[in-house]
Amino acid sequence: MPSPELKLLAACCGPLIQAAPRVADALQAPIDWRLLVDRSNAQGTLPLLSRVLTTAGTTRVPPEFLAEIHDKAARKTIRGLVMASELAHVMRNFETAGLTAITFKGPTLAYLAYGDVALRDSADLDIYIPRPQFKTALKLLHSDGYRESSAAFRTSLAGGCEVALKRQNPACEIDLHWQFSPPYFLQFDAARAFRRSVIVQASGLVARTLCTEDLLIYLSIHAARECWAIRPICDVTALLTNQRIDWDDLLRETLRSRCWRAVAVGLRLAANVLDAPVPQDIRRRVDLDQNVRAVAGEFAKYLTGDIADHAGTPGGAMLHLRMLDTRASQARYLWRRAVQPNHLDASFIPLPNALETAYYVIRPLRVACAALGLLRVR
Repeated sequence: MPSPELKLLAACCGPLIQAAPRVADALQAPIDWRLLVDRSNAQGTLPLLSRVLTTAGTTRVPPEFLAEIHDKAARKTIRGLVMASELAHVMRNFETAGLTAITFKGPTLAYLAYGDVALRDSADLDIYIPRPQFKTALKLLHSDGYRESSAAFRTSLAGGCEVALKRQNPACEIDLHWQFSPPYFLQFDAARAFRRSVIVQASGLVARTLCTEDLLIYLSIHAARECWAIRPICDVTALLTNQRIDWDDLLRETLRSRCWRAVAVGLRLAANVLDAPVPQDIRRRVDLDQNVRAVAGEFAKYLTGDIADHAGTPGGAMLHLRMLDTRASQARYLWRRAVQPNHLDASFIPLPNALETAYYVIRPLRVACAALGLLRVR
């Protein structure tokens, strides 16, 4: 059963008109306010928590914690507006240069899920650009003062999908993707997503982003790869609550791209943990899948655990395998994750471009070290 702290977070994700009774219900049990504030801060949900507590008008929150929540949330709200402004600037530059960019997560997700670009704390901006246009996009960001966060960045590494860029003044970080996700797990069809993409206009931000159904699929794949946490469950719940979902389209897309189990796990977690509005016929379909039930149960145990990176553990890899539909896809997962090098391998042992093929030997060695608990592997 959801803890009182999770019930409060559930109130954050739904319509404001329902917030007061849901907050009152959660406050019937003792709340660990220090835990709630720390977890909300770490998961980027403090602006939502602040809004709900203000709307509910409750007097049962200890004054010192209420002040801390509102103060930290105000700073994050300002940060969210700054990030939305920077995203608008970058997307305008890309459009002027004739680039076909799609932004996802960040301010556009905040708007679609919560109705306000400032209500979801964003550490960075995620932008997809087709590989043929990647160098041009990188040059545009360089001209704006962005620089690669790691000297190990190489688009030629088979296991890579993005480059992290950082600018000091004004401070901002961008993850520029040439693939939506690493190739070792479930893949997201970028070309199809672009054809189905939509334009979001909010608070001066005009940007192309994923349609609601594709966004739900991407969030589920991304969160499954990361072994789920409160934040993506909140995002999925908010999307289900505040957006119209074409369930027939969603089912067709999940079956076509063979990612049904990952999406079903997300739907089950959102429904069980945060009471998300999943239609009964979809819920029955989710509950009939024994693998989905088992994997969602394992992820639910992680929500209050202390392991920071489940995806980088052997246990996380086993859960990944259980979300893949066929033996062939499981075999591809094991092969790609064991052999295909990424930026972590290049950081582990820097090599010149002429010796890049050596990473196909270095990668398995690094993975073996990680399996023994000596390193983190992704």
